Amino acid sequence: EDWLRKFHHWDKRLGRRSLDYVTKSQDGKLQFHPNLIVARLKPYLDAGYKPVDITLALGNTPWDLATPVGSPPKEGVWGRKTPPGDLAEWGAVVRHFALDLKNYLGEDAEKVGFETGVEFDEKSSFDGGAQAFFRYYEATDRALHSVLPRARVSPGEFTGGGECRPVNPNCVYDTQRLIDVARRDGLVINVIPRSLHSLVDKKVAWPSEAARRTLASFARLPGVTPEIHQFGLLFEPFGEDAGSDPGPMYANWEFQTLARLLLAGPPRRVFHWGGFIPVGKFLFLNGSGFLRLVLDHYLGRSVALAETRDTQVGRPFPAETFALSLTGADSVALIASSFSPRPAPGARPISIELPAAWKGKGVKLVRYRASDNVFASIKRDLAAKNNLRSEFSSCLLCLGSPIKMAADVGRVRKMIARNWPRYEREMRDGLKWVDNDPNVFIQGRTLTAQMEANELLIVEPLI
Repeated sequence: EDWLRKFHHWDKRLGRRSLDYVTKSQDGKLQFHPNLIVARLKPYLDAGYKPVDITLALGNTPWDLATPVGSPPKEGVWGRKTPPGDLAEWGAVVRHFALDLKNYLGEDAEKVGFETGVEFDEKSSFDGGAQAFFRYYEATDRALHSVLPRARVSPGEFTGGGECRPVNPNCVYDTQRLIDVARRDGLVINVIPRSLHSLVDKKVAWPSEAARRTLASFARLPGVTPEIHQFGLLFEPFGEDAGSDPGPMYANWEFQTLARLLLAGPPRRVFHWGGFIPVGKFLFLNGSGFLRLVLDHYLGRSVALAETRDTQVGRPFPAETFALSLTGADSVALIASSFSPRPAPGARPISIELPAAWKGKGVKLVRYRASDNVFASIKRDLAAKNNLRSEFSSCLLCLGSPIKMAADVGRVRKMIARNWPRYEREMRDGLKWVDNDPNVFIQGRTLTAQMEANELLIVEPLI
């Protein structure tokens, strides 16, 4: 309910069913709402996405559909967690949905991907056992392919290692067991997606550990096509209540994790969360959005690991560093990164080996760092207006969304509206090349940069 209200989708007549594709009338008849399909897909199609780029999660089960024992459905974190109680009814709903999608997209409907829910390997999302999920997957597969024979289908993303162990009573099914059942019964599994989250207060916050556990989880599932359908660094630096650092910490975790996966054998696709932090009508480019712009700029380049050396004695903060060289037919660039889950002031020298194609000693660069970005600017403005939450005022480089950093939300909204032209200019300026920087220089075949704990540095030769 809170999400429906927050994003202005709450319909007083329908209540928590406001975004359900199917509801029941008072006489128990199914009522379908194909307008929701158009409302959901049209913004992406208008922005240039193709149907083949899109994966639809067929979950959660609509509230009005039957439950296994006839009792009211239970609510999970993201909606109904009780599985369908009447698989014939569920199959009819899936077929009707596929027909409505085909009416909207035509033959391109078969290019859309589908997954059965989101993280349904956990009871917090699917309150049933393994056999119940296997029957649910079969009913979904057969109903969907009766209308769209060539459609791509997968289970929802798995969590953790995708294994059911005695120490995990919340587990619904083991991913390998699902693959075995699908092969036995002639069901389709085109890809195996997983979630890839890291919590800053756990050891898996480090990009190297996030990449390691991801590669290990797919290694135990030979022959599958891997994808990552939820991806992000969560709840830093002060836990869920204070939200996530939306800027350089996020960008550097994503870059280093993605780079390690790319070099080791990449997943077919990675679905990022949003690239902006909304505050009313104002949109602030966050770390994920910044990184996506950078990677899109170098689309098609050859990628290689660039050796980094962090040799400073008595380092001022723990950090992981990583760098890639990106080479095109007549161009070359470096992306260097420093990540730390415990931001601290100061910088230290990081040396990076230049790729063979690099020519000259002049450089142009873009720096995205904790001390200099739009969220840091907003934090300074909040402090000047005595409207900064205490946990942020006591941590020099800790950042959050504007709403999370503010003690008084009403005042920060007015401040953002008043200062928006400056904030917009800062975001644009942060994407512009700067010629030369005394803290970034070349000696021989090595580039040395003074880098903060969380900093993304993009460098090209100055021609």
